[in-house]
Amino acid sequence: MQYMPLFIDLNDRNILFVGGGNVALRKARQFAEAGAQIHVIAPEIKEGFHELAKVSFEQKKAVPEDISDKYFAVIFASSDKETNEKLSKICKEKRIIVDRCDDHSKSDFVTGSITAKGSVINSTVSGGIPALSSYLNKEIEKLFTDELIELNKLLIELRPAILSSKKLGTSFMSSLVNKENLLRIKEEGIDLLKQEILACL
Repeated sequence: MQYMPLFIDLNDRNILFVGGGNVALRKARQFAEAGAQIHVIAPEIKEGFHELAKVSFEQKKAVPEDISDKYFAVIFASSDKETNEKLSKICKEKRIIVDRCDDHSKSDFVTGSITAKGSVINSTVSGGIPALSSYLNKEIEKLFTDELIELNKLLIELRPAILSSKKLGTSFMSSLVNKENLLRIKEEGIDLLKQEILACL
């Protein structure tokens, strides 16, 4: 396994995008949804960037002086390989992690195809084949039913009490995640299951 999946809190972290085309926009949407502060530098910038929250722009070619310690990560989504190579080396020197969309072998991290609903998040990577990741996520998304999300919310709410209980623990929580309970929630709602769990505490 080349990459270790990590879920990082990006809220208000500064992320630099070198490139303003479709690839950059697709990735920027993911970072925007995570609450990142996005700065885009590119000679041409897609209109879609203007719809994102916490985004700023410089319509020009990126230069070494643009690489600042304030950035947590830099995404190189430009077709200018020479600029990408030059600036990514500066990032390495400054210990800024990079995603090279033009050459993933030189990336410190990659971003996958994401499915998210409530607190349940799934990310899939497939060796640089987005179509396969997209297909897998569409199949996984079918599992993200309303009753699954309701069960997840309930277990998050009751987790401290369950884990602190002398009678119960993680095995009890695991026993609650099954098709039978999902069917019950779909047919009866969540309240009865919640009452049964509280009675066990």
